[in-house]
Amino acid sequence: MNFQPDINPNQNTITAIDAQAIHVNQQPHSSSLLISPEGALTPIHASRPEELSDLMWQTIIAQQPEVLIIGTGTKQHFISPARLAPLYNAKIGVECMSSDAAARTYNVLMSEGRQVLALILLPIPQ
Repeated sequence: MNFQPDINPNQNTITAIDAQAIHVNQQPHSSSLLISPEGALTPIHASRPEELSDLMWQTIIAQQPEVLIIGTGTKQHFISPARLAPLYNAKIGVECMSSDAAARTYNVLMSEGRQVLALILLPIPQ
């Protein structure tokens, strides 16, 4: 599914997503990613929400976003509030949704100039 035909080369725009890849600025990535509007993309070694580590939360907190959008795959899966407590304590809003919805939401918030991060989970290829 393609999301946005226009690409700003100065921003990391999610241009497509499917079960095999996340396309950022039309470049495919075959692993889960932490995406910020600018700078390097961070590959994530997790394919399910329960595999996200405390170290991942610390990486996110260090970037000081207003909001973290978590794409949990083809279906929305919630992460327990206790697991997300470090983010809440750092005053970071968190939304969990399907990866398609997360990509669209990230692109909109980024285009508005918001401090947003997207953590998009892809299943590990069999």
